[in-house]
Amino acid sequence: MSTSSEQSTVLPLSAPAKPPEVFTPPPSVTDLNSLTDGRNEGAYATRYGVGAWVQIAFELSYLVGMLVAALAGLLLLAKYAVFKEQTGFIFSLLGPAERSKALQLYATISLSGICGGCSSALKWLYHSVAKQRWHRDRVVWRLTVPLLSGTLAVFTGMMIVSGLVPFLARSWLTGLTAAAAFGFFVGLFSDNLLAALEKVAFNIFGTMNDRTKQSDQTDATPK
Repeated sequence: MSTSSEQSTVLPLSAPAKPPEVFTPPPSVTDLNSLTDGRNEGAYATRYGVGAWVQIAFELSYLVGMLVAALAGLLLLAKYAVFKEQTGFIFSLLGPAERSKALQLYATISLSGICGGCSSALKWLYHSVAKQRWHRDRVVWRLTVPLLSGTLAVFTGMMIVSGLVPFLARSWLTGLTAAAAFGFFVGLFSDNLLAALEKVAFNIFGTMNDRTKQSDQTDATPK
């Protein structure tokens, strides 16, 4: 066998990695590939099996249920704060409205963060299903993102109110309307906020690599 024939039979060890897909608005209303998710005209049949649709329906029901529950909680909280209720479930948790303004603020932020997280997860769910990017392993993300968003929103609010995050003024985060808007915004972009807070933490505390280098330099310094 010649050298050229041997070379022609050699296969590459690995294919070039595909760039990650980025979900963006269609460039124009005439971009049919974006508007139709790449399907041909008349191609209406689903591309998922029954088992996949069972899990998709479960994820959809969970996210919608969490969203409705959080909105109901916000409605009850607003009713309690406006009418100064002296009875009911919210009153039993928070006590008199005049003395529980801080609790009302953080409860509003947390519930609004859950709403934002559910909205973000629902958006990615219908995008991934339509564009054939849905897969079962993402279920962990969709189950945890509403709870993570609510937790992140309330503790970020505490960081602002306490002055721990100095680049945001804490004077505006006092009313329930501002708290609801802030919580929803944080929940909607919780992944981005986590990345930003990670950079802040690195600037303040450094990284394990930095600490290891400092330790090595200290050990190597002559005594």
